[in-house]
Amino acid sequence: MFTFTHRNPEMQLDKPHTALVLADMQNEFLEEKKSGTYYEMIADALKKRNVIANLDRLLQTAQKLGYYIIHSPHWYYPTDLQWNLPPGAIADYLASIGFCGRKDPVDLEGFHASRADYYEPFKKYLMDGHTCNTSPHKHFGCSTNDVIKQLRMRRVQKVVMAGPVANLCLESHMRDIIDSGFEVAMVRDAVAAPVNEEGDGYEAAMVNWRFMANAVWTTEDTVKRLEAAVRA
Repeated sequence: MFTFTHRNPEMQLDKPHTALVLADMQNEFLEEKKSGTYYEMIADALKKRNVIANLDRLLQTAQKLGYYIIHSPHWYYPTDLQWNLPPGAIADYLASIGFCGRKDPVDLEGFHASRADYYEPFKKYLMDGHTCNTSPHKHFGCSTNDVIKQLRMRRVQKVVMAGPVANLCLESHMRDIIDSGFEVAMVRDAVAAPVNEEGDGYEAAMVNWRFMANAVWTTEDTVKRLEAAVRA
């Protein structure tokens, strides 16, 4: 049996042309006190790899060093209930639990501290006036929002990525960003994923990233590389 072992040259960061891209930095995914949310599906994985602390370290480092930070949130409005196409299994389940629901794109009544709101400990990064919070992605990838536009307008060429849903939203963002011509490094211990009867979503993501991404790093390694690129 042939085993794929090829490895491409390691991605080299270039601070003026590098961005940290995150998806789903919201209570729905990260707030332990919320019941009946996506958090329940990934709670064990978040704790196993210290994901929240690692995300905090990435955000803190990128903010301190002045890197571009792009955050792609996940929101649905009541008008999205008008969709009349059958969803996949995860989308059907999430619709049944009121996943990332918002009253309106403009009206913020009931938004603060809701499941759709940004995770409170990360607001000091996401709402610092420098981080770009894009329009929401619908379903998985960033083909439905302005992540690619925001990267191109900053002349970004290299992207470091992390977020709580490794095998779904984050991987779909990765695929869209790679297909749009960017180099991508994935941070393997700043991500989580659910498990189903077929297997572990995290392991599935690691297999796919190994084939597609330009690099797969730990948080520790990523921070060192971000710091080194500033000194270069």
